[in-house]
Amino acid sequence: MGKLKVYYGWARIGNVRKKRALSVMFENEMLGCRSDRGQRCLRTLQDTVFERYQTDEEEKEGKRQNRIFTEYSLFLDEKPINGSLQRCLLINREADKNNVSKAMSERIFEALRKAFLFSNPGYKEPYSQLELKFE
Repeated sequence: MGKLKVYYGWARIGNVRKKRALSVMFENEMLGCRSDRGQRCLRTLQDTVFERYQTDEEEKEGKRQNRIFTEYSLFLDEKPINGSLQRCLLINREADKNNVSKAMSERIFEALRKAFLFSNPGYKEPYSQLELKFE
């Protein structure tokens, strides 16, 4: 059996979703997710920017779920992010640090940043006195 995937992207805003968010979708089973219907569902939920394969630990968690996808979102305009793209991407990088190599993490960070800036050309980082440093 092949490995399951993780899809990184930005949530599509529409009738159901009203807030900008970084969306991370985990496959829980391969047949439903990679079918035409599963991929169409994924495209309606997010604009996928980056894909990677899950680690064995992530795969074990997914097998216990009863849905074909599990989504984790970081909402851009809510606390602790408060509209900061940089802070949102750093929090996502910190959440992935146990499952992703440093090089892969950097590729995900850059792909998400470029996609967001492309779709939001007038974006400016909000002023904040709080500085997050994850090492």
